[in-house]
Amino acid sequence: MTDPGTRAAYDAVAALYADTFRNVLDELPLDRALITAFAEPVRGTGGPVADLGCGPGHVTAFLASLGLPASGIDLSPEMIARAREDHPAALLRNAGLTEAARLVREPTDLERFPAGHLLYRKPA
Repeated sequence: MTDPGTRAAYDAVAALYADTFRNVLDELPLDRALITAFAEPVRGTGGPVADLGCGPGHVTAFLASLGLPASGIDLSPEMIARAREDHPAALLRNAGLTEAARLVREPTDLERFPAGHLLYRKPA
């Protein structure tokens, strides 16, 4: 179960965070390269990916721009609201990591999922 204080803290900074990091990938070529390297093998499988802790959705949108079926999941309803404003075509969900973890145990398992700038691969 998620601590309501954690959700409230992220909600409180959502606008500032979104404004600060909206175009951050434009200034981080290494991060773009790492995310692109993460995406390349997934494109061949067509497998979906999820950006866990997506915040304002900039990584989710970048993954989608690389041709991946990407979705973003964040604990904060305010972060998801900001992400929807900036990326209206993105598939975004307000959920905690407990719910997100269920996604990788269902028959429609995700191929891979990034969490912030940490990249994880689902065990084969």
